Amino acid sequence: MIDCVSIASAHCFPGNLIAAQHRLRYREVIAKEDWGNIYVADEMEFDRYDNVATEYFIARNSEGNVLGVSRSYPTTIPYMLSDVFPFLASDELPSSHKIHEASRLVLDRSLLTKEARRPVVNKLIVAYMERGMQRSIDAYVGFMLPRIWDSTFLRAGWDVEWLGPEIALPGTADIVRAALMPVNEGMNDKVRATTGIRKPILNVGSESGSFGPTLVSYSHLRRQDSLAA
Repeated sequence: MIDCVSIASAHCFPGNLIAAQHRLRYREVIAKEDWGNIYVADEMEFDRYDNVATEYFIARNSEGNVLGVSRSYPTTIPYMLSDVFPFLASDELPSSHKIHEASRLVLDRSLLTKEARRPVVNKLIVAYMERGMQRSIDAYVGFMLPRIWDSTFLRAGWDVEWLGPEIALPGTADIVRAALMPVNEGMNDKVRATTGIRKPILNVGSESGSFGPTLVSYSHLRRQDSLAA
């Protein structure tokens, strides 16, 4: 199972899963990759898109250790791609309650062998699709290195729609590409068939069977801000 957790539902899970995923992100992207200009507090990596609007997908083993994480964020308020990397898209980026941003897919490479990582990635990808179907959204949007696209969404059978060419991030040697990941019955069937994960995979917490946070809808503010700029 993949735990689907937000600030609103964190009390429905044992332990502090949100803090645990922040700590995994710190270990993997700060301690190992030496990312710069990143917020850190008490060995937890975070940014401005970790807030009440964020949902986290968290994979754990039988001992409760966090093996992998990812997150979903609405595009109706400023999101990472629109805020910081709009140059990755050839056209205007989406601002819709029907589209969410997917980001921060991180694995614990100390606990997982290379062979054990693929099943965890597949579960996180299916979690994105399953939650997207639950929320009746049309797509996710995000950006990654081409090799990460290949080893995650594309390998899981998810056909993406490129939003622009491969572009080097300013001041780095990293080449990334932005894409839209459509959510629909046909793509759900393809991802399920490719990964072999047929059964429901999301756990929304023992006390939150009907949990479904209100979608934030401030797209008109974003348009006004962009016009003012």
